[in-house]
Amino acid sequence: MRTISYLHKMIIFGLLLSIVPILLTGIAAFIYSSSQTELHRTQMNQQLLEQLQSNVEHKLATVSYMLDQAVRSPITLRSLVESSSLQRISQLQGGDLQTEFQHMKLWEPLLDIVLVNQSKDWLINHLGLYANTRFPLSLPMKDLIADTMTSGWQLAPSSIFSNEDDNEQRRSSQRLSGQDCIYHVTLARTIQGTRTSSNAALIAGIPACAMQNPLAQYPTIEASVSGVIIINREQQVITHPDASYIGQPLSAVGLFDRNNGERIQTLAPVMYSDAYAEREVQFANADYSLIYSPATLKGWTYILITPENTLIKDYIKIGFHTLYISIAMLLLSLLLAWLGSKRMLAPIRQILAQLGDNIIVKGHSALPQQPVSSPNELEQIQMGVSQLSDARSELESALNQHQIQIRTTFMMQLLQGRNRSNTLQDTLRGQGYATQLSKWQQVAVIALQPELMDHSRYTMEDRSLLLFAIQNILEETLEPHQQLLPIVLEQNVVTVVGSNQEDSTLFSKWLSSLTEQLQEQMSVVLDLKVSIGVSQPHRLMGHIPQAYNEAINSLKHRMRLGTGIIVQYGQHDWASAAWAMAYPETLEYSLLQSIQQADEVIASAQLTELLETLFSLECTPEEYQVALMRLLTHILQLAQESGVRLAQICQNDRSLFHELHVLQYAAEVEQWFTHQVILPLIHIFKERQVAQYQHISEKMIAIIEQDYDKDLTLEECAMRLHYNANYLSSVFRKETGASFSEYLTRYRLNIAKKWLDESDWTVKEIAERLRYTNPQNFIRSFRKWEGLTPGKYRERKRHPERAVRG
Repeated sequence: MRTISYLHKMIIFGLLLSIVPILLTGIAAFIYSSSQTELHRTQMNQQLLEQLQSNVEHKLATVSYMLDQAVRSPITLRSLVESSSLQRISQLQGGDLQTEFQHMKLWEPLLDIVLVNQSKDWLINHLGLYANTRFPLSLPMKDLIADTMTSGWQLAPSSIFSNEDDNEQRRSSQRLSGQDCIYHVTLARTIQGTRTSSNAALIAGIPACAMQNPLAQYPTIEASVSGVIIINREQQVITHPDASYIGQPLSAVGLFDRNNGERIQTLAPVMYSDAYAEREVQFANADYSLIYSPATLKGWTYILITPENTLIKDYIKIGFHTLYISIAMLLLSLLLAWLGSKRMLAPIRQILAQLGDNIIVKGHSALPQQPVSSPNELEQIQMGVSQLSDARSELESALNQHQIQIRTTFMMQLLQGRNRSNTLQDTLRGQGYATQLSKWQQVAVIALQPELMDHSRYTMEDRSLLLFAIQNILEETLEPHQQLLPIVLEQNVVTVVGSNQEDSTLFSKWLSSLTEQLQEQMSVVLDLKVSIGVSQPHRLMGHIPQAYNEAINSLKHRMRLGTGIIVQYGQHDWASAAWAMAYPETLEYSLLQSIQQADEVIASAQLTELLETLFSLECTPEEYQVALMRLLTHILQLAQESGVRLAQICQNDRSLFHELHVLQYAAEVEQWFTHQVILPLIHIFKERQVAQYQHISEKMIAIIEQDYDKDLTLEECAMRLHYNANYLSSVFRKETGASFSEYLTRYRLNIAKKWLDESDWTVKEIAERLRYTNPQNFIRSFRKWEGLTPGKYRERKRHPERAVRG
């Protein structure tokens, strides 16, 4: 697989670098254009709704004005005052009223107007004079007048304006308008100032379908607008593109809210300060946008419904225009990226040519013997630099590793005194310690040892890692001119420190402050307690081995002083001190007796007391070692005399004396004696003791079962078994839970019950056979253990029915 060259990568990067802003710009332009289109469409719909509302209300206001003029017209008033019958109105005023109604229809061709005189039972419109009975439905004049006076324009059946003569003309007009309206929007006015005013009124109406006609004057919008709906205060449809919905409630139209899918029953009122409100609806499985506003008329609401698909078409147009512009910009960016990348790659080609690389050639010639996968230009440079860097790092690492190993070996030899004194100074200079050699006036050795006994966080297995951590902390804490390389030697971290201070007292104070700082730092960083041994100050580098021994010997004082100590050599000199008391032989003897008797609790307490007494003596560490070795020797001697082999206590070829020798403080010594020596020995003695006790108790029980009818005592058993009577009593009680006499009495009574059941011997005879000197003593003892006398016991066993009646 051929890798992409760096030239192609630069071209791709340049193209991607241009794609992102172009893409973001195109998306932003599309979103902005779409939002502006939607905003423009919303504003247009609002303006259209406002214009529609204005036209409708202007039409209704014109009709209302003409109706008010007709009510006050002298012709109307005379027709009501002078007419006494249908013939009278026809002769006097019928023609004038028809002419006036015709003039009103010139202003509004769709206007229907009628003058009704209910008391005279006639009505007149622009076509003629009729009796009220000729109309298919009688006019609900009073209700209509009351409603219009209260709420203004009302929706009424168109039948109030139709009769037999004008049906054909009205049908022709409805066919021209494309609607078949059965409702009119009507307004009624009573005639004031006449005697018949309460029974006469002028009624004007416009077909509800004609409310859609104002849309016809907007041919550019007609295709994008589904229609206008007008509803009154009762949410009743006054006008609708589909005439079948007129007169029905808004819920019958079938509009559904697109957010929750519920049928729209009513529309929330709109404040006049807001002017408009919008909702997203669904009708006949198509999405529509609904905008509505309140009218100045009482309770009317104008609703304009716009299909969403027209807005989506606008979005598609905007998207295609944005796409064309983006593609053109991308092509231009590709050209610029290709030209610029070739120019930027020229210096890299020159570097490879200077390196003698034959992979990159001029022009577009093929690469000779091209491998399956070849690195690009920068990868080749990177590989070369990486190889040089790796070689240098490996060399430095090897040198540093060798240097550390050499220094560590040198420090071990220096501390152990294996360097020649005549070449020591030259060796120190060769190891990089020339500064210390020239400036140090005082030197000392510090040895640190971690305390892991009973630690809650670390165990003995963590000692190696902790020593390494202490070594790193020590190396980072002290300045290089203050110390030589710290090393791990045996179980300690050891370092040589020095100062240009000539006064030994001041140098010792500095050592004390330094060791306290180190101890505190180990506690904070590692949560670890350390003990520190410090040597005496020395003036010569050749005294470093002696200083090392002093530091290690100082740590041995933990045997008495405990853990977490800082001891300087010579601070506690008990070499010439006399012992405060002799070796506690009495306590040792008691401890050995408790071990032999397998008493674990008493042996543990006596060991604690013995060690406390021993460590209260002012001794040197070597003298403590001698005393502890003596105690271990006596315990092992006890085990040997008791027939316990050393392998039963110490397994896996361990050396108890060597383990004891490396222990360094009192708690560790007590724990070691308890778990490694005393408890294993006690367990062996306890196993023997259990077996011996069981054997002795079995022999004593056999004697009782054999000689229960004789004068048997504990002393006689002791003579037979050759044991102390008290010892036998103790063993027998531990094994059986009862004393010898209690067990013997209980056994004899069991024999007595057997004889009472199976023989005819008298109570006296049984008592004599069981070695009772007095039958009363036997009866008293039997009653004590069984709760009844021997005679009653026999009677109950032989005659149980009497015992039940009793």
